[in-house]
Amino acid sequence: MSPDQRRITLALCFIVGLSLLVVAGLTFLVSPMAEDLGLDDGQVDNVLDIPSVASLMAIFISGQIGDRLGHRRALIIASTGFIIGSGILASSTSALGVEIGLGLCSATAIALQIVALGLLQQTVPDGKAHVSAFTTYGMVFPLAFLVFPVVTATLLEVTNWRWVPAIWAVAGVLIGIIATFALDRSATRRPIGEWVTPVLAGITLTAAARSLSELSHARPESPQVVLGFLISALAAVSCALVMHRSPRASFTLRPISSGTLRLLLTGVALVSLVGMLTYISIALEYLYDLTSLQAAIAIVPAQAGAVVGAKFVAQWAMHRWGSLRAGRYLMLALSFSMLPLLLMQPSTPAWYLVAIAAVFSGLGMAALTVLNADVMGRAPHDSTGAVSAFRAAASSIGGALGVAVLGTSVISAVNVDGGQGAVSSAQLDQLAAGLRLDGVIACLIALAGWVVLTIVVRRTAAAERSPVS
Repeated sequence: MSPDQRRITLALCFIVGLSLLVVAGLTFLVSPMAEDLGLDDGQVDNVLDIPSVASLMAIFISGQIGDRLGHRRALIIASTGFIIGSGILASSTSALGVEIGLGLCSATAIALQIVALGLLQQTVPDGKAHVSAFTTYGMVFPLAFLVFPVVTATLLEVTNWRWVPAIWAVAGVLIGIIATFALDRSATRRPIGEWVTPVLAGITLTAAARSLSELSHARPESPQVVLGFLISALAAVSCALVMHRSPRASFTLRPISSGTLRLLLTGVALVSLVGMLTYISIALEYLYDLTSLQAAIAIVPAQAGAVVGAKFVAQWAMHRWGSLRAGRYLMLALSFSMLPLLLMQPSTPAWYLVAIAAVFSGLGMAALTVLNADVMGRAPHDSTGAVSAFRAAASSIGGALGVAVLGTSVISAVNVDGGQGAVSSAQLDQLAAGLRLDGVIACLIALAGWVVLTIVVRRTAAAERSPVS
């Protein structure tokens, strides 16, 4: 990379890393916050739901602002919203204040991530520098989840919970400073256009993802699932009608009109679907009677494996085979890495489960990093933000579907009021059986991803062999 490319890449990695403070530390923040403010169970559930809802709603709007306002300006605006949201949360005295603060933090955090990825593609569009930049960027996510949960939990042991969002506000200030002084001023600016279609697209995605998540603990015919899918369908139809009638609709599918790009986005969704670290963490708590903090510490090797996979395994694979073939081979390796879960029993040592998680997390993050680089490498130059939004949407749908497909067997096995100590031996057997089942399902899903990428490789090879007219 050139010095300018390296400077911008590092700046964007710091910006995205700081934006992950919210999602990486929220789990530990909720309990002391709820106790201090006297929140009931329903309010706590709303607080836990708000970040994902706000993020999903903001995805397609975020995909527009970087391309239209300029990436540097968009990052500064988003950092301002992040600061305001953190301040509202730190000073809140009711559930409403918490929800507004968390919602604003989460919406602006996803905006920072989407805009940053779009700018990264424009800064380092191809070549070896592209590989280096995207593997460095991919390393940020597992590194944040390796550090921030443990730091947040440790901080809450010695100080009031309000200091945590106060630190988020300081992070927002740092993001604004980095964006202002480390990034180049962009002269490119287009009319903002209408916001109806991005909002409707966001509602479509949010309702669908929420319904898929609900399937982990509700029947398909339950009102919350059915209503969510109905809202999603209605919003999708409304969005399509507005797009058809308006020649200047802000939201459009043109940036992903390529069949190859759509297949790659399917691959992104499939890799996100088999993200099992949350369920491994739950299993560690209940199988080995660990606290949430102890489970977070126990999962550190898996997060470290993901860091290694994102930077070193992905980079080596792309240099050796190219991004398309690298993604294909990594998906195949990911599928086989799930099979050791078939040996899980309630008596299996904790180190075995942690070791398996370290391997499949590394391979999964490597595959996701390769796919992200390939997806963004195919983005039109003037629509990198839009493609970044579609990539985030594919990842979100994959994650939501993963809750329904892989989370059900684990969550239902430990759904007891008394916590770890109230789990019977029969439930531990059920939990181990759930992990074995998840290993088989995740293997098959990863194999489906391998098939998708095999189709992409063959299409690309056929196109290269075709004579140019």
